[in-house]
Amino acid sequence: MAEYEKGIIGLAQQILGQPKPTSEMPPAQSKALQQTPEVEVEACPENTNAPPAKEAKTAAELARMIEDDLAKHPQCPRKGFVVTVYGTTLWRAMLTITPAAGPVRDPQEWRDLTEELAERLRRRYDLDWR
Repeated sequence: MAEYEKGIIGLAQQILGQPKPTSEMPPAQSKALQQTPEVEVEACPENTNAPPAKEAKTAAELARMIEDDLAKHPQCPRKGFVVTVYGTTLWRAMLTITPAAGPVRDPQEWRDLTEELAERLRRRYDLDWR
């Protein structure tokens, strides 16, 4: 395993509060971990209060959904609004207003509406980078 990958795995384990692999621990800690009894993890029952899994959509699909919602607004220009979806777990949407839109009254209002639409979609969809 490359040193870079070991660093990423170590960082993820540190963030998640998992112990480092025994080969990288001081001998006293390594011995203590080896003596800890293993706990068997049971599968979670289906009727838990865990939130349902979100459906995954590509950035293009999410951008198209937001553009379609914006187009339903009676004052939305027919052309010139381009939505870009970016990010990872907490993805965001950015509205670009091109000259094809013509004069747009209060562009910040349209950007705020884009963010509201993205917030609603974030509750239902994860970003899938296929």
